[in-house]
Amino acid sequence: MWIIKPCFSGNFKNYYDFYDVETMMTFNRIISRAKMNRSVILSLLMLLISSGSYTFSGSFRPGIKLETRKPLFQKSYSNGLFGIKPVGALVLKTKPDAVGGFKLKPSGSILKNGVFRLEDMARFLHENNKTISYKRSMGIASIYIEEANKEGINYDVAFSQMCLETGFLNYGGDVDPGQNNFCGLGVTGGGVKGLSFEDERKGIRAHIQHLKAYASTDKLNTELVDERFRFVKRGSAKKVDELTGKWASDKNYGKKINNILRRIDKFSKSE
Repeated sequence: MWIIKPCFSGNFKNYYDFYDVETMMTFNRIISRAKMNRSVILSLLMLLISSGSYTFSGSFRPGIKLETRKPLFQKSYSNGLFGIKPVGALVLKTKPDAVGGFKLKPSGSILKNGVFRLEDMARFLHENNKTISYKRSMGIASIYIEEANKEGINYDVAFSQMCLETGFLNYGGDVDPGQNNFCGLGVTGGGVKGLSFEDERKGIRAHIQHLKAYASTDKLNTELVDERFRFVKRGSAKKVDELTGKWASDKNYGKKINNILRRIDKFSKSE
C-alpha cells in the first residue's frame, strides 16, 4: 500500500509526496527522462545554429559561393556539452549585384530581372570600344537599368542586344550615332536609317518598350516613344531565342545575344 499526500509547493517534482518507495522511484525516472529529452532538444537546436543551416526565399537564385570555416559555437561545445560535438559549417559568401541582391547567373528570358552589376556593364562596354569613355559607358548602362526596371524587362538582355546591334556603339551600318537608335528600330536595310530620338534616354526607352511589346501583353508604364510598338504581335517572344526571325532575319540572332550575355557574365567574374 502507498499513500499520496497533496503538496502545493508549485514545483512539478514535489507536487505530491510519495510514501511508496517503488512508486517514488518510478516517478523520479520519468522526471529524469524529461530532463534528458529537454537536453537533447536544446543540443539539436544549438547544432542547427552552429552548422549554418539557413533557408533563402525564392527571390534568391543559384550562384552563391560557399566557404567552409569553424562554426560560431564550436569552441563553446567542443568539450562535448550535451554529448554532441558540432561539425564544420558552411558560410555564405556573396557578391552584391547592380540592384543590391547577389551575384547571380543571367537569364535569356526577357521578362526576368537583370542581374549584372552597373560597373561590370560599363567596363565591358568600355573595354570593347575604347573610344567610349568609362563615364559615358556608366551613363548608358545606368539608363538601361532604370528604363528596363520601369517596364519589368531584363536589362541584361537589352544591354547585350544593344552591344550586338550597334557593334558596342561603333555603329558602321545604316544607323548613325547621333540618331540615338540603340537597337536598329525601323532599319530594313538598303540604306534605310530607321528611327531617330532626341536623346539617349528616349532611344533606350524605345528599345525597352519594343522588347516589352514582344515579351508581354501588359500595357506600358512609361509614355510611348517607340513608333513601331503597334506593329509587334504582343507576347510573341518571351525569350531571346524567340527574337530570331522577328526582330532580325539573322538565323543566329538569338544565339549572338546569348553569346554576349555569357561574355559579360564571364567578364564580371574575372574582375
